[in-house]
Amino acid sequence: MPPPTPRTKRRDAARLLLLATLLLLLLTFLFAQSAFAADDHHARTLLDANAEAGADAEHAAAVDRHCAEMLHRDVCVSTLAGIQGLARKPLGDVISEVVERAASAVRAAASNCTSYLSRPHRLRLRDRLALSDCQELFGHTLSQLGTAADELSAGNRSAEDSIAGVQTVLSAAMTNQYTCLEGFAGPSASEDGRVRPFIQGRIYHVAHLVSNSLAMVRRLPQRRRGRALRARTTRSEAFEGYGRVRRGFPAWVAAADRRRLLQQQQGEGVVGAPDLVVAKDGSGNFTTVGEAVAAAPNNSATRYVIHIKAGGYFENVEVGAEKTNLMLVGDGMWRTVIKASRNVVDNYTTFRSATLGMAWAPQDRFGTGAVQQGGPSTATIPATAEP
Repeated sequence: MPPPTPRTKRRDAARLLLLATLLLLLLTFLFAQSAFAADDHHARTLLDANAEAGADAEHAAAVDRHCAEMLHRDVCVSTLAGIQGLARKPLGDVISEVVERAASAVRAAASNCTSYLSRPHRLRLRDRLALSDCQELFGHTLSQLGTAADELSAGNRSAEDSIAGVQTVLSAAMTNQYTCLEGFAGPSASEDGRVRPFIQGRIYHVAHLVSNSLAMVRRLPQRRRGRALRARTTRSEAFEGYGRVRRGFPAWVAAADRRRLLQQQQGEGVVGAPDLVVAKDGSGNFTTVGEAVAAAPNNSATRYVIHIKAGGYFENVEVGAEKTNLMLVGDGMWRTVIKASRNVVDNYTTFRSATLGMAWAPQDRFGTGAVQQGGPSTATIPATAEP
């Protein structure tokens, strides 16, 4: 092989220089691309961080707004902190979320009570009685919360009657929790139940969640009434804030029931034949009110009337939630009397001591209302009582 000439050497050197230049340009291009990608990633990271910080600030502001002046603010904050998109949710949807959290808390409290009831031999009598009451009250509470949730999602959240109905069921749901806890109190401190300290935390949590939802319901906007209509409404309320009165009766009393009651007040007796008659002398279908209530149909879609003739009935009557559209008609104040004597000394809880106890029936929540007569010792039936 002949030795390279000077011309060949110059040509090879030029090629090497060109290759080196191209390689340098390629490295420069790759470095620039890498730097650009890093800057772009950094910029995107900053944008995402800023957006996330903005969303967090918006969410925190929404929590502060909803929880302002809450009696149980800590519970409110911890509840709303976990709700996605809180800042963009309408108030009605936020309340529905809180009600759903309350229902979950009720189920947790019920499960906790069940675990104690599964070991009855370790419980005092007072504990067993109170825990059984609590389980029943939890069932009522879940029905009431379900009714509130349905009404909130029905699309009429600005209707005054609808808001009043939601407030009613939520108030009842909250009261159930304290009634449950009251059942652990015995005739003396030495006879109190021992389980309460271990279950009351969950039950108070339910009460506080419901309390917060009630406070939020009060903020729901209501349709504004005309001045004349507001004036008529105010004048027609027998007691301000307790509903309107029409022709001497609450507005929820149907025209047929109103005529029935008016004719009875005028001494014309029960309008039409009642479905059942209770009479102590045996002239009716039953001699006790409890038997007549038990015989009434469950979940009735029409009014079912029980006429309780004059007399004193010594019994405790419990009207279950399934006894819908049930009307109890007496012969007048102090003529038809139901009386009993359950008390804490005889190992009855507050929940079981009512002479005439009426469970909350979800089907009758809105538009019908309820009148409950009586207390822990005597219930008089002046005209009517409806669960």
